[in-house]
Amino acid sequence: MQTFTTVKKAIITAICIALCVVLPQAFHAIPNAGSIYLPMHIPVLLCGLVCGWPYGLLCGLAGPLLSSLFTGMPAAAYLP
Repeated sequence: MQTFTTVKKAIITAICIALCVVLPQAFHAIPNAGSIYLPMHIPVLLCGLVCGWPYGLLCGLAGPLLSSLFTGMPAAAYLP
């Protein structure tokens, strides 16, 4: 089993956070796909499984926050 360095874990976490912003936009471009599928959870779960729970927690907190700031989805009232 290969262990990742802290830098590799940070890069994977940054990519997963970016996917938390991009994936919902891609799914909302398809009619009704954004309301049927919840793609923001996929990168968060992958990050937690690959990098460990502290990085998954960071991705789970930062992903929706940045998505809300950049795109307005989810609405700020749903974040807490």
